[in-house]
Amino acid sequence: MKCPKCGKSIDPVQHGDLTFDDQVWCADCHQYDGELFRHRDFAELENWALKICAAFGQEPVALQQNLKSLTNPRIYWQDSTFVLAEADHQQRSILLYPPGYRLPTLCHELAHIFTGQDHTEAWARTFAKLVAWVKTQL
Repeated sequence: MKCPKCGKSIDPVQHGDLTFDDQVWCADCHQYDGELFRHRDFAELENWALKICAAFGQEPVALQQNLKSLTNPRIYWQDSTFVLAEADHQQRSILLYPPGYRLPTLCHELAHIFTGQDHTEAWARTFAKLVAWVKTQL
């Protein structure tokens, strides 16, 4: 994959260095709209998940929250990675940690479930389409 603006090669596995917004961009060439990153409450994210699934012809996905994480912030760290959420493809569910109560995190995990893939090109393109659709609804 290549950034549509600068042509730099991009790897979906390095998703922390990318922006997913209709296309997959390097973070140097495109940034997310600030409203996307506003912290949302869990009920609002559940509503967004239902709307996104319906818009993309998908069965609903169950959202869960990790309440243990409220008393133990170390649970977010796995090695050198800060975990915001986890998707279970088989159960069609997403476990959200409070720092991940944001729309891009939800779109990231829904893209995993919709494609059944990890950080692949198909996942990245789906993630970008989900973010673009959400932006039209804000």
